[in-house]
Amino acid sequence: MNSSKLLQYLNDPRGPEEVLPTLTTGELVQLLDALYQNLDTPEPEFGAQVWYEMGVEESCRRSVSPGGAAHGVA
Repeated sequence: MNSSKLLQYLNDPRGPEEVLPTLTTGELVQLLDALYQNLDTPEPEFGAQVWYEMGVEESCRRSVSPGGAAHGVA
């Protein structure tokens, strides 16, 4: 994911709580990867930490079945 696409997510007025659940698993993985890479820079984008933390939570929600068993989606 390029930096302009990442900025589109970070500047989305709906915020991560509305955007993240609408992403496909592939899109979520790509976004988490881009956020992780951005956070590993000397000057990460404003809001990247919040988006990353909420993205990890969304990923965890998806990786646990309704009965509570994990099923391998990361």
